[in-house]
Amino acid sequence: MKKVISVIAIISMISMPLFSQNKEKEQKLENLENKEYKKAPKDTVSVVIGDEIFSVRESGDETRVTLGNKEYRVVEDNDGVRVYKSDKRDGDKEFYHRKHNRFRGHLGGFELGFNGFMTDYWSTTLAPEDSYFDLNTSKSWVWNFLFPNINIGITRHLGFVSTIGFNFSTYRFDGNNSIKKYDYSVIGPLYPDSGIVFTKSKLESTYLTLPLLLEGQIPLSGHNKTINIGAGVIGALKLCSKAKVTYDDGDKSKSRTKDDFSMNVLRWGATARIGYEHIQVYGTTYFTRLFEKGKGPELYPYEVGIAFTFN
Repeated sequence: MKKVISVIAIISMISMPLFSQNKEKEQKLENLENKEYKKAPKDTVSVVIGDEIFSVRESGDETRVTLGNKEYRVVEDNDGVRVYKSDKRDGDKEFYHRKHNRFRGHLGGFELGFNGFMTDYWSTTLAPEDSYFDLNTSKSWVWNFLFPNINIGITRHLGFVSTIGFNFSTYRFDGNNSIKKYDYSVIGPLYPDSGIVFTKSKLESTYLTLPLLLEGQIPLSGHNKTINIGAGVIGALKLCSKAKVTYDDGDKSKSRTKDDFSMNVLRWGATARIGYEHIQVYGTTYFTRLFEKGKGPELYPYEVGIAFTFN
């Protein structure tokens, strides 16, 4: 019995200091937690790391992360993701740090406009022998579909944008004629037989396009809106072309001819736009001839219109 009592006494002497130290540490941490938890809102998650309290609180678009005396606020809004840092020892002085800039260009979407031809720099006057290409400009339309663009930001309001799209162009002839490919693939006018009038005659083409623009944005004071200005180059690959006529020979009839019409398969040019947010006015002119050299009139396509972007 004496041996048992002695063993119990020795174990008690060894364990008491350890138990006392753990109790003191637990009490210290408990006091620290209680002190912080009283100040923390209900939607705050807190854990003890060493002698510090680590807490995370989410509120709308803002997340607050606190570790001891330091607090970080992560805010996401229309200007991107930003991080604010404060230190209680510095009187809660706030330091601003932008985590990253999010440049968002305005290119992908729909474009609707009018087509035309230039015969020289800034000239639309046709040579007499090419008068069969005189267009009814009010009915010569174009529409483009552009996939959502890729953004390469330089700054928050400056960067490159690029995408791929489809160009659908209609050139409505103003005269009583269409076009035809003759010997040696040379393009010339096609006139109806005597007594027949072409009530509608047009040339249609479809291109795959690849524009690359440098876009700058001017923020408007007091708003999260911008005026956007972009300019760059555009390349295109011809997919198909056809000529259509509608005529009256006693009955209303239509004729459609699919052909390459000696049109250049590849072309390139310049494009520019300016607008407010998701609506822009744009213009594109091509430096490549519509037809292969020596196969048709020397015409350089252009288009102007309105763009509606969804970026």
